[in-house]
Amino acid sequence: MHIPDGLMDPTVSAIGWIEFLVVLGAVLILAGHRVKEKNLPRVAVLSAGIFVAQMLNFPIGGGTTGHLVGGALFAIIAGPTVAVIGMTVVLLIQALMFGDGGITALGLNALNMAVIAPLTGWGVYTLLKTMTEKGGRSSAASGFVVGAAAWASVFVAAAACAAELAVSYAVSSGAYGIAATVSVPTMLGMHAVIGVGEGIITAGVLAYLWSVLPDAVTSASPTRKALPGLRALICGNTARAVVAIVVVFALALPLYFLYASAGKDGLEKTMENANVAESEPLIVSPFSYGQDYFSALFAGLLGFLSVALVALGMMKLVRMRGSGGTNP
Repeated sequence: MHIPDGLMDPTVSAIGWIEFLVVLGAVLILAGHRVKEKNLPRVAVLSAGIFVAQMLNFPIGGGTTGHLVGGALFAIIAGPTVAVIGMTVVLLIQALMFGDGGITALGLNALNMAVIAPLTGWGVYTLLKTMTEKGGRSSAASGFVVGAAAWASVFVAAAACAAELAVSYAVSSGAYGIAATVSVPTMLGMHAVIGVGEGIITAGVLAYLWSVLPDAVTSASPTRKALPGLRALICGNTARAVVAIVVVFALALPLYFLYASAGKDGLEKTMENANVAESEPLIVSPFSYGQDYFSALFAGLLGFLSVALVALGMMKLVRMRGSGGTNP
């Protein structure tokens, strides 16, 4: 769903930037009082983990692949405001370092995947959770709620992307974008299927976290004594999470090459159906996702570290601003 440079009408891209920056400004103000210092490393690891997860594609049929967006997962774990910031960092690193999504279209990509996806996921999750809790909550009901929220987050974000493509085509008289007759049914049809994969993965990840670490990000166990300084990073749950993500990513890379090399994602398939070629990027990125196992592993590790560090730095700044410039 990453929109490349040259696909969107400049006016539509500019509106996307303006809308995203307005939302991000509001989120940065709201998030300051909601971010706990002790949770910053775990938020950074969550951001980096979603970057890695987005590198791994799964087949949906017809030569098309999908990948985790992660907006609902992030919002359910860390809250919607923190999710918007974390997803923004992921998209920023993807665009600047790896050329995944255009610079001119970054505002629209962030609006779709860093704002619309997590807010939709959070809203649907909260609404359905309230409804299911009235009659008692079972594991199956919880899984359904999470899965439905994740599916909705992908579908609504894809609908927004399809609308942006259609508007670009209309206002530019066909010079940019993709006609609504192609963009809407193709994007919605494929992402309705991709959303099922998103829902299954999100429900599985959250079921695991709730069973082993129910206070994963948004709260801390009152009976657990925190470890000080460097020892907390080496011995704590954050370090274990990093190791687990790296191991799973390394084991999943063969599947990435098996499917991603031959398949196209939902937007790429839509462009192919509309006979629209991808333009040259505005900025040539210094890195790529790689064409062999070790180069892709290096790209994943580099991206993981970059996203984690940038997310940690940004969240610290947000936290300091929210606490009046001092850390408690």
